[in-house]
Amino acid sequence: MIMARMIPMEFLAGFHRFFILSSPLFHGSFTRGWYHRIMPNDPATAVEAIDGILAYASEARASDVHCDPTENGLQIRLRIDGQISEAASMPGRLHEEMIARLKILSGARTDLHSVPQDGRWLASIGGSRFNIRASFMPTYHGENAVLRLLPAGTRRDESFAALGFAPDHAAAIERSMKKTSGLILVTGPTGSGKTTTLHSCLALKSREPLSIITLEDPVEYELPGIRQVHIRHAHGVTFAAGLRAALRQDPDVIMVGEIRDAETAQVAVQTALTGHLVLSSLHTNSALEAIPRLVDMGVDRYLLASTVRLIIAQRLVRCLCHACSSEGCAACRFTGYSGRSVIAEACEIDAGMRQAISRDGPVSGAMGLAAESGFRDMAEDGREKVDWGVTTRAEILRVLSA
Repeated sequence: MIMARMIPMEFLAGFHRFFILSSPLFHGSFTRGWYHRIMPNDPATAVEAIDGILAYASEARASDVHCDPTENGLQIRLRIDGQISEAASMPGRLHEEMIARLKILSGARTDLHSVPQDGRWLASIGGSRFNIRASFMPTYHGENAVLRLLPAGTRRDESFAALGFAPDHAAAIERSMKKTSGLILVTGPTGSGKTTTLHSCLALKSREPLSIITLEDPVEYELPGIRQVHIRHAHGVTFAAGLRAALRQDPDVIMVGEIRDAETAQVAVQTALTGHLVLSSLHTNSALEAIPRLVDMGVDRYLLASTVRLIIAQRLVRCLCHACSSEGCAACRFTGYSGRSVIAEACEIDAGMRQAISRDGPVSGAMGLAAESGFRDMAEDGREKVDWGVTTRAEILRVLSA
């Protein structure tokens, strides 16, 4: 039986500071009734409707707003703490006007209705600034729109403790970030916080006098002092092509938003082998599954053994509401949860691990070596977060069984 460790104070200090600032209690509680106070049930214009929806989304700390057409109107749904919930229904007469208004704001073409489009704009909502990314898609009942709300102009707490990393995992990341060359990978499914972790790594590295370039699809947050490149496949700017071009820009550190194909994988590994520190992400369920995934992409095992420094796998779990401690209240929309935290595993590649990677063997062999070095998997990290009162066992099981 694994005994739970005492909750470290450094974890509490960083995590709770982040949690309180991101909690609805800090910004004022909200309920469905509050939404109707800022916007009537039957708004007169599309401008009034959109302004009300965005104000509510900002207050609710929503990451995404879905405007989905139905047979009789427009269903508004919000993604809050990773979960979709219904917010309001708009009358059908406003559907086309609202889509047109969103297209004008985001710079999309208002005369195109049968093809997907993307756009973005900078908005001021309730005294806060947001970069809003818009995606338009034709559906059976007409065009829908999905908006991603990204806070702009505010410095987030970028420490690993604030993201929810346990002290041993944070220390492993910080040790690896002191390297001047090699490959650091963050793995997990879509929406698991990989980009945020990579940005925190870059924030740590940007304190040094270094040349740093990122290749992102898309660029979500502006990183001061770092050259950020937006990948544009339609113009031939792919991750692989962008990485080759970045090498001619005299970089010390390069972040590749995601390794999606064999060409990008091989160029990234070669870049790491030639004296650059490369950070990237992969879609794998666990840290050590990244090795066979890259092998499947055609990267030789001996190259991986020589270049990989650290592999992080992570998920995001909802945190217990501090106002009600899971009983449910207006501050947490009666869910018992508010805010999210990382659960993770971090595997540092030492000499023994390098030998295991070089051999054509199963992941379980490398896992045994990692465990001997103190490696803890996500399930164990999740159990500790439950013991520390950060989240619940049910939430850990929901996320890890997905």
